[in-house]
Amino acid sequence: MLFFYGENGFNLMNRKGFFLLSFLILSIVGSAQSLYKDFYFNMPIEEAKQLLKDNSKSLKKLSFGAGTSYAFRKSSLVDNEKKLVSINIWSNKNLNLTEAKKYLKNSRAYFEANSYKMVYAQENWFDPLLVKKNLPCIRFVDPKETLVVEMYPRGQGSVYNIFITFYNYDWFLRKARGEE
Repeated sequence: MLFFYGENGFNLMNRKGFFLLSFLILSIVGSAQSLYKDFYFNMPIEEAKQLLKDNSKSLKKLSFGAGTSYAFRKSSLVDNEKKLVSINIWSNKNLNLTEAKKYLKNSRAYFEANSYKMVYAQENWFDPLLVKKNLPCIRFVDPKETLVVEMYPRGQGSVYNIFITFYNYDWFLRKARGEE
């Protein structure tokens, strides 16, 4: 049993109740602004840079699907007025065309398996040679509608990278409507 001090003295709360309460508080606080892990929308950019520096090793080996490896870089953090507005990560190494196609397919499968809803995809989203550069490649929204994830290939010839960008859902909608 856990003890809490309330206006009527100590109250008892069992562990199950405590964990449920903790989960609810963390869900309310965390889901409102989370971009990725401890990064959150509108956090001071200097704080985000320090977080990136402090966690640099763990942020260089991220998997979003079988056989994929993505990494944060120094330029991953995008700010506006010294506040974090989005995060860009990209494949940990240069990819050939076949690998780039696998990354796109495996990462899409990963997001969909984690209940992200695909809200937009080009007809040829899976082929870097056929993706229209002036349009988004593929977009997902998380189950709580707090996060937009965009995935797109870049490269030419024999060298490609796959990029994933995380946006705050509400900010993304305001930006798309021209309100930001």
